[in-house]
Amino acid sequence: MINFRDLRPFWKDYRSEILDHLSNVNYTPNHIELVEHPKNYINTRPLARLSVQDRLIYEALAFEAAESIDPLLSESVFNHRSRRLSVHSVADWKLMRKKAREFLTSDKNLLMAKTDIASFYEHIEVDVLAMDLSAAGVGDSVVMQLQSFLEGFERQCHTWGIPQGSAASGILANAYLLPVDNFIQQFDIKFVRYSDDMYLFDANEEKLRSILQQVNRAFRARRLNMSAPKTKILARKDAEDYLDDMQKDLIIYFLGLGKPWAVKDLQNLFISAISQTPANERDIKFSLPTLGRRKDDFAFSWAMSSIKSWHHLSARIFRYLESLPQKRKDLQDTLEGLLDRVPTVDYPFLERNIFETAIRCGIRSEIIRTRAWLAVRDRNRSSYPREFAARYIGRLGTPNDGQLLKMEYEGESHIDVRRALLVAMYEADYVPTGLLKNLTNSSTILKWTAKYLLRTPDEIPIPKF
Repeated sequence: MINFRDLRPFWKDYRSEILDHLSNVNYTPNHIELVEHPKNYINTRPLARLSVQDRLIYEALAFEAAESIDPLLSESVFNHRSRRLSVHSVADWKLMRKKAREFLTSDKNLLMAKTDIASFYEHIEVDVLAMDLSAAGVGDSVVMQLQSFLEGFERQCHTWGIPQGSAASGILANAYLLPVDNFIQQFDIKFVRYSDDMYLFDANEEKLRSILQQVNRAFRARRLNMSAPKTKILARKDAEDYLDDMQKDLIIYFLGLGKPWAVKDLQNLFISAISQTPANERDIKFSLPTLGRRKDDFAFSWAMSSIKSWHHLSARIFRYLESLPQKRKDLQDTLEGLLDRVPTVDYPFLERNIFETAIRCGIRSEIIRTRAWLAVRDRNRSSYPREFAARYIGRLGTPNDGQLLKMEYEGESHIDVRRALLVAMYEADYVPTGLLKNLTNSSTILKWTAKYLLRTPDEIPIPKF
């Protein structure tokens, strides 16, 4: 929550601690919190917030396993390839879709079937995954460590499967889908896959339908299920429309050349996106940052009125609004109104983004400060927004807030919130040097935060959206 700035200066020493833990074949996670990250207005995805220690250990083990998994993957698989600079990126997803368009261009008779897996990561069985890793040639000690970690994850979170939100899980998921990839290849058809998102190609609709049914049986053998709403066979024109990014590529190209009509094309794309039923989320995600880079307030009214109903895109919407300095007072009114009207305890992602946006924009507001204190003091609330509420108070609160932050720190048990409160106390200029010196002997991550604060940094960063 401070961009790991407190670990970077001490990486050599911290790394030695991680290596010691990696030598323990029975290691289990130290601290995991599930965050219900919104997928749309109603549905959420349970993302796992691992401690820095657990994340490093989990990803180190997964990358070790990737050395054996990668050579077995088909060239049709585009995600989580450890030989690439980034194992999980939008660029790789675009490459997958580009390859799909090339297939359609190469044969005018092709149809495209698309499908994915319902709640994929949550339905991966750890014991089956362990056998898959062994079959892929992953060393016994790494398999045992990963199995111990994942079984500990299931016990600690009262959930199942593998953690969502980590590159390590994408690597392991590729191993779990290896038998399905091999099964599809036996049909001698073209296909591409990014994680559980799959496109299959053939000129015969009945053949594609039959293959989908058989692939679903292969999924069920792995305790997985095909997502019925997302499984379709698309005619060529519908497939091209689904995959087509040419219009957006041309807009970017001509904006770069300074063509004035490209601005109108961008605005029309946004209008088209929000006018569809349902709205075209991909085009909204493209339009807002592109308009924001131009400081174009064309989407301002929509953004101001849509934050709650589109709360799963609130980070992107707030970034757009931040790009319009002439609308800063309107932004403040919106943030205050959301905190006042919306039951933010049920919208933790939105609440977190409200506080972070207020911090980034330097918005001093008694309404936001009051709501930040309510969040910090509510220990039944998700720690996710509480950390940013503390940072808001530390940076933009009143001179008396330092003593109150210290009081909350002393009564707080959640390690992530304690870390945020410690940083907030420093930002409020009310952190005792003796406290920091004592914490340097702590066995928790607070040790590194205290050492960092003792260096008296001029400004502590906040993470990017």
